[in-house]
Amino acid sequence: MSKDNVKEYQQAVAALQSERASLQKALNAAQATVADAEKRLAEIDAALGGSAKAAPAKRRGRPAGKKKAAKPAAKKAAKKAVKKAAKKVAEKAVKKAAKKAPAKRAKNKTTLKDVVLQVTKGKALDAKQIFEAAKKAGHKFGGKNPMNSIRVLLYTNKKLFKNNKGKFTAS
Repeated sequence: MSKDNVKEYQQAVAALQSERASLQKALNAAQATVADAEKRLAEIDAALGGSAKAAPAKRRGRPAGKKKAAKPAAKKAAKKAVKKAAKKVAEKAVKKAAKKAPAKRAKNKTTLKDVVLQVTKGKALDAKQIFEAAKKAGHKFGGKNPMNSIRVLLYTNKKLFKNNKGKFTAS
């Protein structure tokens, strides 16, 4: 094996070990929470004593099942909560490990507002024409819908841009 392969293997092993440790920690925390909840339920049942069994409240809707079914259901819910918490931690760890370098934002020397002000000085243009002129001026748009950012700029800055039936000019 080459040195690079050995190094990659060691890094992968270290990543898996740290992920395992974080999952074990999350699992232990979830189990402690479940134990606390079961303990509190037992305290509540003890405090209610026989009065809860003697006069049950009137139920609406579906008839109640057997009393014994409630405890296994609570245990199932607790187990599900533990599994869910462990799965969430695992997903976070996997996302962190698989995360690629973040996408770089488009860097412009001037702001979009300045570019649009320059383009619309002395001219009445609609949003599409302003967009084309901004592209020609060298402005790089980072979003999926650059027309949306231009429209927001034009319609929200009423002091800077005059709107005459969809044609905008710098004021």
